[in-house]
Amino acid sequence: MDLHKKNVRFRLTLWYTVTLTVILLLYAGITLFMTWLNLSHSLDRHLEKDYEVIEEMVEIGPDGRVHIDEDDRSFLEERWIEIWSPDGNLLYNSRPFSGRDLPPWHPDSNLYEMTFRSLTTRSGVRMRELVARANIEGHDLVFRLFRSEEGIYGELRKFILLLLIALPLAMLAAAWGGYWLAGRLLAPLGRMTRKARQIGDRNLHERLPVDNPSDEMGRLAITFNELLDRIQDAFERLRQFTYDAAHELRTPLTAIRSTGEVALQEPQEPDTYREIIGSILEENNRLTNLVNSLLFLSRADSGTFSLRPETTDLRELVEQTADLIQPLAEEKQQEFLIEGQLRAPLLLDKTLLRQALLNLLDNAIKYGPPGSTIRITLQEEEDTVRLDVTDEGSPIPEAYTEKIFERFFRVDASRSKESGGSGLGLAIARWAVEVQGGELFVTPGKEKGNTFTIRFSRRTQTSSV
Repeated sequence: MDLHKKNVRFRLTLWYTVTLTVILLLYAGITLFMTWLNLSHSLDRHLEKDYEVIEEMVEIGPDGRVHIDEDDRSFLEERWIEIWSPDGNLLYNSRPFSGRDLPPWHPDSNLYEMTFRSLTTRSGVRMRELVARANIEGHDLVFRLFRSEEGIYGELRKFILLLLIALPLAMLAAAWGGYWLAGRLLAPLGRMTRKARQIGDRNLHERLPVDNPSDEMGRLAITFNELLDRIQDAFERLRQFTYDAAHELRTPLTAIRSTGEVALQEPQEPDTYREIIGSILEENNRLTNLVNSLLFLSRADSGTFSLRPETTDLRELVEQTADLIQPLAEEKQQEFLIEGQLRAPLLLDKTLLRQALLNLLDNAIKYGPPGSTIRITLQEEEDTVRLDVTDEGSPIPEAYTEKIFERFFRVDASRSKESGGSGLGLAIARWAVEVQGGELFVTPGKEKGNTFTIRFSRRTQTSSV
């Protein structure tokens, strides 16, 4: 039974059968009541017609006795009639011997209209009674007419017997039909379940079958397939990230090992050892920066990074960041040109935004030609704050304007390695901006230069994560 409780098909069948059974019972009860009501009203109409006929047949004799024209004996034999005086004396009884089986009539001064009621004789026969008051030839008389209700209850017993036979058959048919219909409806879900069990990391490209994209099962399969698309995309990105990280880590490790092996082959001059140690430290510094970047992105992906928003003067932050990276620009005879001023400060995580600016300025220095100018422009339009970093390097191809923000992606891999880049700077910059409700994108120039834009909306600034 525990298995059945967990079986959706069984539960659907049970609910369907129970619901249909309740509906059939209600329908049967209402039908039974309406049948009884109609038969009872029909019996009352027959009693009314009998009364109209009897009223015409009654005669009052000279001695005051009540007589009924008995020419039509069959009419009287099929009916039961009593005539009473208003003070309670029985004047006529069509069945004098069996009339003792009926309850007597008691005078009722309020009897002005025809009344009906059901009663049971002393022998247990159910009867329908009509009581009416009439004036015949100046005499007030009370008529009691009776008809048996056994015919009504006989019809009802037949109807109930039919229900007792038909209802179990209907329940069985409903249970079988519900079980079959539930199986048909849940068949796509079963195929989806079997297919889902077969999908693993080796065949993540496969998808669940979609029988009918318009119904609930089809939409569920489509939703799961979209989820599989996202999982596959994340899996592929993780696989590529692992490969790229291993490749990036292997390069400095190989360089350190090779440099050390060369130094150990034969004795060297002190100056040579200093050069070798300096080369090893340089590679170690590159390796340290790469590991720090990977740890930063790992914290970002895990969602454990908490924002610490504070009131930030963007112009002041830009100037401080430019001063911090100024020595790198001076090595290539480059200069920073800061333009624009904002009316009001922003509520931002200053540390994260500084990291994003450092990465953008470092990128501009690396790919900008010697002696070039790096422009940093602040603009404010209604509720939007914009910061542009424009270099004078080669324009990024349109096909790569989004890819450059992917981890380890380089437009020119060899050139990036020569400049010491790891391909993670722009990915970190975009995350640092987007986590605060902003956006970061690049606009290549027509002939030269690229403009990296950070844009914030004052209405959507995030105060915490």
